Amino acid sequence: MTNAKLVVYVGQALTGAPTEFVVDFQNELKSELRKLPDIEAVLDFVGLEGGSSLDVFNHDKNCTENAGLCVFVVDHASTGLGMEIMIRHCTGREMLCFAKKNSRVTRMLLGFLEWTGRPLHHYSDVSDIIKMIEEYIRHLKSPE
Repeated sequence: MTNAKLVVYVGQALTGAPTEFVVDFQNELKSELRKLPDIEAVLDFVGLEGGSSLDVFNHDKNCTENAGLCVFVVDHASTGLGMEIMIRHCTGREMLCFAKKNSRVTRMLLGFLEWTGRPLHHYSDVSDIIKMIEEYIRHLKSPE
C-alpha cells in the first residue's frame, strides 16, 4: 500500500435491520472511518430512499467492485449484502467481514468464509471494528 490512502465501502443490511443499526450504527461507523488518516473516502450506498432499484444496484455494485477495501457488517441477514459479498469475491479484492458478538450469522456465509479462508471478525462496538481496520491497514503498509 505504501502511502496510498484507501477508499472504503461499508456494506450492511438495510431492509430488515432495526432502525438503530441502519441509521445510528452506520453513521457512527462511517464517521469514525472518515477520521482515520489512511482513509481517503468512505463511499455511501443509495440506501432505502431515493433512486430506482436499478440505480441502487448499479451504484452499490460499482462501489463494491471499485473500493480499495470493503467492510461488510453481517449482523443481520440481507439478500443485498450477500450479493455485495459475492460481487466483491469475484473481483479477487480484499474484504473484511464483521459480526457483533453473539449475533446469529447465516451458515451459508460462515461456510463461504471458511471456503475462502477469510475470518469473521467479532466486535462489541464500533471502536472494535475501527481497531481491526487500523491493524489491517498497518499490515498493508508494512514491508513484506
